[in-house]
Amino acid sequence: MAGIWHGKNGVYAGTDLERFEQEVILDTFMVGIVAPTLLVHGLLPLMPVDSKIINISGTFESGAKGWLPYYVSKRAIEDLTVGLAQELERKDIQVNAISPSDCATFAYKKFFPQYIDEAIAPEKIAEFCLKLCHDDKTTGKVFVLKKDKAPLESFHY
Repeated sequence: MAGIWHGKNGVYAGTDLERFEQEVILDTFMVGIVAPTLLVHGLLPLMPVDSKIINISGTFESGAKGWLPYYVSKRAIEDLTVGLAQELERKDIQVNAISPSDCATFAYKKFFPQYIDEAIAPEKIAEFCLKLCHDDKTTGKVFVLKKDKAPLESFHY
């Protein structure tokens, strides 16, 4: 998973767009949507039939306010997923996205210790990735993953 939602000493959550440094906005877009798009662009000529692309988005129960650059980059990866799935259908390449709720990473625990018990384990996200890798039919879908809940197919949740 890749995304820029914190710096060395704090999270960007709760920051209005006008208060973000331009460098943070650009870095967030580079990591969140530009890099994945360029990776796919470069790898597509090498990908055989039945290849899989799995993008990682994010779930935003409280909306975009307070972390707009991160939110926009994650929504853009979902749009890329749907568009690529349509474009690559003729090549039999499946493209899906996983939109995990809060993920119990080291950084999440550091910055949001009060919510760590509600966060989904990274291993659960990896297990769902493997499931998608073994699925020969599903494409163009975004799956929301939350701790102790069944995956939910959703787009722009």
